Amino acid sequence: MKQIKKILILGGGASNIDHESEQDAAAFQAISVWRRLGIEPYVIDNNPYSLLLQEIDPQHTFVRSITTQTVADLLREHHIDGITPIFGTKAALTVVQRLEKNQVLQELQVQLIGLNTNNLYLFGTETEAAEQNTALANRLADNHIPIVASQIISNFTDLRNNIERIQFPVSIKPLSTNKKRQRRIFQNMESLNNEIDDLFQESPEQKLSLEREVGNYQEIGMVAIRDVEGNKMLISSLEDMNPVKINATDSVIFAPAQTLNDYQLKRLRSITFDVLDCLGIKGICHLQFAVNGATDEVYVIKVNPVFNSETSLAAKSTGYPLAKVAASLLLDIPLTKVKLPPRFNPLTTILQPLSDHVTVKMPIWSFDYLDMADNHLGTHAKATGAAIGVGRSAEAALMIGLRSPQDVLPEYADLSEDDLINQLIHPTDQQILILFEAVRRGYSASDLSELTKIDEFYFVIMKNLLTVIEQVQQHPLQAEALLAGNRYGFGNGMFCHFWKTDNATIVAMQKKLKHAKTYKMIDPTAGEFPEKINSFYGSYEFENDTQKLSDHSALVIGKGRNHLGPNTAADTYTAEMLIQLHKLGYKTIILNNNPNSVSLIPAISDKQYIEPVQLGEILNVIELEQPQYVFLPGNRHFLIRELQKIAGSFKLVILPPDQETGTVYQDHADFALNVLVSPQGIIPIATVGFRSQMENDDNQLENQTSYYIPYANQQLDSERVEELARAEIKQHPLTGLIQILFTIDEKGNYVTTGITPLRITETIFLNQVTGINWIRILMQMYTGHFDPMFIRKLIPQIDSASRFAIMQITFPFKHLGISNVPKRRRYEIGAKLSFGPTLDDSTTNLLK
Repeated sequence: MKQIKKILILGGGASNIDHESEQDAAAFQAISVWRRLGIEPYVIDNNPYSLLLQEIDPQHTFVRSITTQTVADLLREHHIDGITPIFGTKAALTVVQRLEKNQVLQELQVQLIGLNTNNLYLFGTETEAAEQNTALANRLADNHIPIVASQIISNFTDLRNNIERIQFPVSIKPLSTNKKRQRRIFQNMESLNNEIDDLFQESPEQKLSLEREVGNYQEIGMVAIRDVEGNKMLISSLEDMNPVKINATDSVIFAPAQTLNDYQLKRLRSITFDVLDCLGIKGICHLQFAVNGATDEVYVIKVNPVFNSETSLAAKSTGYPLAKVAASLLLDIPLTKVKLPPRFNPLTTILQPLSDHVTVKMPIWSFDYLDMADNHLGTHAKATGAAIGVGRSAEAALMIGLRSPQDVLPEYADLSEDDLINQLIHPTDQQILILFEAVRRGYSASDLSELTKIDEFYFVIMKNLLTVIEQVQQHPLQAEALLAGNRYGFGNGMFCHFWKTDNATIVAMQKKLKHAKTYKMIDPTAGEFPEKINSFYGSYEFENDTQKLSDHSALVIGKGRNHLGPNTAADTYTAEMLIQLHKLGYKTIILNNNPNSVSLIPAISDKQYIEPVQLGEILNVIELEQPQYVFLPGNRHFLIRELQKIAGSFKLVILPPDQETGTVYQDHADFALNVLVSPQGIIPIATVGFRSQMENDDNQLENQTSYYIPYANQQLDSERVEELARAEIKQHPLTGLIQILFTIDEKGNYVTTGITPLRITETIFLNQVTGINWIRILMQMYTGHFDPMFIRKLIPQIDSASRFAIMQITFPFKHLGISNVPKRRRYEIGAKLSFGPTLDDSTTNLLK
């Protein structure tokens, strides 16, 4: 590879069901490696919540939609000599394919990073047969890699000629260029004959995709790396609890794989390495397999040479610095010469990670928000987030992951037998709780496995957990029962629920146990070599792998799993808090368990606790670390009340504040004034206008899902607006970033309609528009480092007349297959950002 000085990263765009912040987190870590090698990173993205856009030099960030023309222009204008799509989505890959096809990369002598011309067209949407990606299938088949047999058929004769080779059961999907079609499964020729004519009619091209059906097979993931010299290493195996027919995003995943025998694991490892060799992969790759344990059939069903949620899970579960190592491999640095930070053992890079613990990823859905969506699980992903549990046993890890959203688990004792069986066969987002209920009712592991196609091993785990639950219930306030529950991952809230007591009683009992809460390091060598990894999970053992970090520390409580709402904005907000606290000289600690979170990037905090965001876990970390500050999100009302009771030993900072602390007189607003309120005074920042994405909508706040700065619908009397804002602020004890809401009446008068803390999403938006890191300012305010004169000097430099910015919320409706849902703030999953010389220009740029 030639010497590269500049690399353009194609970002992932607005977060959605198919991706959160995992690609952004991986890119952030890769950038630190490239900078040490003298390479300057550039990024193009229109996701306002991207940490890259927050932390990279503004001159090297381009807030634009990722299009072929835009990227080509940037490559020319900035003389960039490297480009990579592996931190983006399919859109990024498509753009690179088109640039290569149009000879733009060759003309500008731009090196493709992460893929090459030999494998570029095997992935994404630019292949000749995108519906089946036949180019990739043919490459694998030519190299004797086992793949699922498939064929495009155009008539009944084609069907008869191929059905014997492919064998039943088969799945068939009508091919269509204008919309996606669902696959139909057939067990025999008789049932297929009855519907084949109708299937051909469903395809405008009169073509069908015929494929061997492996939906009931076990799904296994393998994450591996390969260097320029052909050296390969397996990072982790991943086992979906559900079979192939349930999308991995919606499945509980165990790392490492739990049910494979040694022969199966070695075979999958061998095939994985063969795939990496035959495709010429350099860097990282995630493969998905369909496995039939009874017949030893194994098929490669997907190849992902990019960073995704599974590679993020592999890194979190092993502690292996995957993104940093891959960043070096992409530049042709062999594995043996990759340099890691000093906290790692020098041999870590070349040693296959070992695990002395189990990690479980638990999907999180938002059907309680969107009850009009179909909550049945299938091949199409529907989860909006994930949480992980880490434990010494599979049981403990599963329970910790399961109770991450809520400490007390719902029960389904009132469910009828018919409804139970129906939900076992047709799983929904409540599947895991339904499975527990079936085990509780005495269904055998073999019967449940037959109904669900889930391995019997997992029902044994559930039975073990139910046995401990019964022990806890039958022995209230007993030390032995408390210790047993602790070791199996129970949270304090569960004991309070079972024993009808309060958290203080449970904490007092835990302090008297012989085996207190300990923390074990998540390190890639499982303790075989001395390392100083800064990630820990809770356990109950004799030895503790960590101790108090510093007398000058700050604990930040992360958001946890993503739901609808601020989502990635809140996670970026948390990450910025850590970064800015570190710059102020504090040792930083994060408690979070979202595997796709940027706030869990190891480099931006001094210590990470991969634990549920629950009271018991927070109290344990506070007792061990004794931080000076604890930062807690304002919407965690129960946690706020409980921590306020003990806040004498630390300062509790509620940030971002709860929106409910504001006052809204009318549920309407035309525009707002954003201000910074501190003990030293009031500093006006910018006006912001609101728009709805729904036609014929009034200006109700909940429906305002586009924000633009400055407000430009008409000329404002800025002095009058500020006068009204100051009068309103004097009546309310709010500090920090505050938003005063206004309407304009028929006579042109400004009417104050509310005052609230600035929302998380709009705070990030304000960062992008003003070029001032307002989260840094807040950290300075709440830790006594605030200089109002410095801020006042910055504000006049904002030239709002020559540039307009608009941020538009995005929704998961299309992904969930629902329509006619009102576009309201509560349904937000991501956002897009655009700039322009006028408001119309910025709006046009947003739609590109």
